[in-house]
Amino acid sequence: MYFVFIAALIISACTGKKDGQSKLVADSVRRVDSLAKIDSANRAAELIIPKDTALDNTARFIAGLPQLSPNSLSALQKDKYWIDFQTSMDANWKKMLDTRLVKMEKWEQEVFSRSVNDSLKLFYPFSGPDFLHANYLYPRTKEYVMAALEPIREVPSLEKLSEKDRDRFLDSLGRSLRDIFNKSYFITNHMQKDLWQIKGVLPLFYFFMERSGYELLQQKFITVDADGNEQEVEIKKLNQNKTQGVKFTLRNLETKKLKTVYYFSTDISNGGMEKRPGLTKFFQARAPFNTFVKSASYCMHDGKQFSSIRSLVVDNTVTLFQDDTGVPYRFFEKKPEWHGTFFGEYVAPVEDFSRGLYQPELDSAFKRGSQPLPFSLGYHWSTRKQHYMLFGKENLRANK
Repeated sequence: MYFVFIAALIISACTGKKDGQSKLVADSVRRVDSLAKIDSANRAAELIIPKDTALDNTARFIAGLPQLSPNSLSALQKDKYWIDFQTSMDANWKKMLDTRLVKMEKWEQEVFSRSVNDSLKLFYPFSGPDFLHANYLYPRTKEYVMAALEPIREVPSLEKLSEKDRDRFLDSLGRSLRDIFNKSYFITNHMQKDLWQIKGVLPLFYFFMERSGYELLQQKFITVDADGNEQEVEIKKLNQNKTQGVKFTLRNLETKKLKTVYYFSTDISNGGMEKRPGLTKFFQARAPFNTFVKSASYCMHDGKQFSSIRSLVVDNTVTLFQDDTGVPYRFFEKKPEWHGTFFGEYVAPVEDFSRGLYQPELDSAFKRGSQPLPFSLGYHWSTRKQHYMLFGKENLRANK
């Protein structure tokens, strides 16, 4: 494309013989050359990032995927418990792929990507270890920043576990995935029990990343200082810090593109953020960003406990894709700087969250006009009457 553009300019310069046109050609050539060098440098950087092969091997084993090359875990794949785990995970993944993920992927390509600048970073508060849906909605985004309460713990050495303990570990992992497979979100009460048995969120991240077509290159445990700078720490010292995080570097097996994923195990209520001002600076340093909110227990409807994270989202977001559990509609209604697009059918909150959370103004907005939503993602999994909203700031949206 660049060379066709340059050729056209050269022809124009030869016929017109004007200095301005010649300068334009020269500038264009320099720009193309510069872009080529940048692309070459980026590709070179991607190739030289060292891979922690043992980490990726462990992640594939936990994901129920065969090893890419012979190693110490290869023999363990022959054990009946692993074969049974693989069979079960393959079946559950295929069912979820057919009923939800394929539809999400098609919708993202045909509808969502037209309104979202995915060169921006993604902020995903109240995420849990849900890399899965973030990746399917924002597949080209290079950096995700996720935050939730679920803990980060060291994954045990699988080779050193007894066969019985490995079986128990994978069985617990399978149970912890049941809500994502069936309902598309994690249930807090279930997670508290399940994560105790599988030692935190890391196995779930491994599962989603490897099953989504990535290899795990690096994993670093981090904290954030008062100025918002990340600092690497040993896993054994991680719980000594107020801000506990993990940073993953992934590479897509097909495209070879890199992706960075941050997950912070942290309290993002007002009190929690007040104790961790550096984390707020870390988030703000990545603005402007896109934000995704799903099945967030209506936390940001609570102005007394979650107004800080709500303000951070509203003040720093270019596009916000959310269901009604996110930022209340009143923060966007009749605000000229925001443009809203509605998908699916708005219905009253499910029984567990029904008190005082129904938004009649939002219901009216949906009834004035909404687009189809071809997949189910959220609390209304049983009825499939799901809804989502995409809010974008008009001035930035116009520049896309």
